Amino acid sequence: MILNIQRAMLLASLSLLSAQTLANSVGIGIGRATEYPGSNDYQVSPNAAFEINTRIGTFKNNQVGVQLDIVKGSNVDTGPVLRANFGRDSKSISDNVVANLDEVPATAELGWFFNSGFRLDRLGLQSDAIVIGRLNAVTDVGDGHGGTQVFGSIGLVMQLTDNFRLVPSVGFNFADDNYTNAFYGVDNEGAAASGLSEYTASGGVEFTQVALYALREIDSRWSVTGTFAYNTLQGDAADSPITQRGTDKQLFTGFVVHYHF
Repeated sequence: MILNIQRAMLLASLSLLSAQTLANSVGIGIGRATEYPGSNDYQVSPNAAFEINTRIGTFKNNQVGVQLDIVKGSNVDTGPVLRANFGRDSKSISDNVVANLDEVPATAELGWFFNSGFRLDRLGLQSDAIVIGRLNAVTDVGDGHGGTQVFGSIGLVMQLTDNFRLVPSVGFNFADDNYTNAFYGVDNEGAAASGLSEYTASGGVEFTQVALYALREIDSRWSVTGTFAYNTLQGDAADSPITQRGTDKQLFTGFVVHYHF
């Protein structure tokens, strides 16, 4: 699995995208994303999704991981997140120079999410569109990047036909010093091994994002979701010699076929 798939896939509140006729679902598909942050080489990888209602909340995927809606209301969902971050594996990198840098070990990330939304007609507008917001914070609890990330986004769910929804959104990802330096920094040993300049990356807004999500309900049991997410690296992430060898423009595209039961 590729790191940028974790970041880009399903960052909006997909509970609002899911088919509503049946409570539970499983899905499988594929996605295309860069090999690592700052790369201009792409890989295709399988992707999966699920949503299961339990007595204590809705259990569903959160990127490459899971979340549990322990507080689920008409306007607010919130609960814990546990997910995997696969780091940067030299064996899967096409760029031989970056491959000479130290790997970023795979790790587990633990955190909390908060989703909210409201209909525009509550503001007196003649529209059934829904404004959605998401805030997601996770921190390394293993032995990987050692940092913390906070992702936020706001989007608009538009029901264009009875069985087709479109959700444009904008978002950002904040990362602390440890996370940013792990993925974008070059230490003395890395500089000697790769030929890149030494570089210490500080925390801040790692990237901004514009995204488009779509859902087509085929019938009461089958649906298809598609995702397009365009990230632009910012600050020290963009200025890193790792990114300078690739690009600060990071694109993800993918789709998932869902079965509802």
